Amino acid sequence: MSHTPVQPNTESHIRPRRLRKILLILAILFLLLTAFVFFVSYKVIDTLMHHPRDSNVSYDLNSNKTPYEKVEFKSQKDNLTLKGYFFPSSNVTGKESDTTIIVVHGYTSNRLVKGRARSLIEHLVPRGYNVLAFDLSAQGESEGDLITLGFNEKYDLLGAVSYLKSKGDAGDNIGVIGFSMGAATSLMAASENDDIKVVIADSPFRNAGIHVRESFSYLTGLPSFPFGWTSTLVGKWIFKVDLDSVSPMDAVKRIQNKPIMLIHGTGDPQIHYKNTEMIFDSLNGNPYAEVWYPANTEHIDAINHYPTEYFQRVDRFLDEYLGKK
Repeated sequence: MSHTPVQPNTESHIRPRRLRKILLILAILFLLLTAFVFFVSYKVIDTLMHHPRDSNVSYDLNSNKTPYEKVEFKSQKDNLTLKGYFFPSSNVTGKESDTTIIVVHGYTSNRLVKGRARSLIEHLVPRGYNVLAFDLSAQGESEGDLITLGFNEKYDLLGAVSYLKSKGDAGDNIGVIGFSMGAATSLMAASENDDIKVVIADSPFRNAGIHVRESFSYLTGLPSFPFGWTSTLVGKWIFKVDLDSVSPMDAVKRIQNKPIMLIHGTGDPQIHYKNTEMIFDSLNGNPYAEVWYPANTEHIDAINHYPTEYFQRVDRFLDEYLGKK
């Protein structure tokens, strides 16, 4: 009786090898794609945090009209030296003032706030307010090499407050006007420092991490997912800057009895005005909080677009809650 030899099932051996090969190729492609995403994210966040300085801090002011003093003081973070200008009201009014407004600029700017500081100074100083305008760390002429969207800048502002307190009467009553990143920084610092009596926040973001992800495509042309998410992760891992912890929306919940004025143009393409809506919602228990949404106004541009109404609102707010002596 003859037996037919059993042929080995070569197909069953080939299939697992092909599958393993396919899986290996997919794994390699996934690793390469992941490496590419994180490399691009690193380059983006590195560029964001090491933006070239705007070191032109010439005010082009008539020194006889608004004379100023060059000043420098220390940040409360890393002992960095910060530089700025102090405008004493007494040089214009002939009367000493114990009330000072600190101007806090935004990202890629300096103490000039892209020209807006001049309008503030020429308006506020003759009305009896001292003004301190300074460069945040890593911007303008101040020391530092990392822009952190408020994570470290909060300590710069607290250093400015400490400097004013050391000047005697000029630090008795302190208010802050912040723009964009400076607005977010001002709200966060005010939540930690009782020497800041009032805050005017013009066009803040509600959270720095969320802002980077939401505006990622606008800023870089790349899709927010996954690059926006991985960029904030790289910022936390490599640069030790937790952008998601920079949250004015949460910070204002701790300042429910401090006067806060929020300003945000409805035509802002950089930081949507809904950021301010959410911050204002967090202030719903604060009887001294108010908000203004100037129609069709772009980023931090209400002061230029509606100058008369802007200063009427600012004057009324400061006179009511801060005063000047």
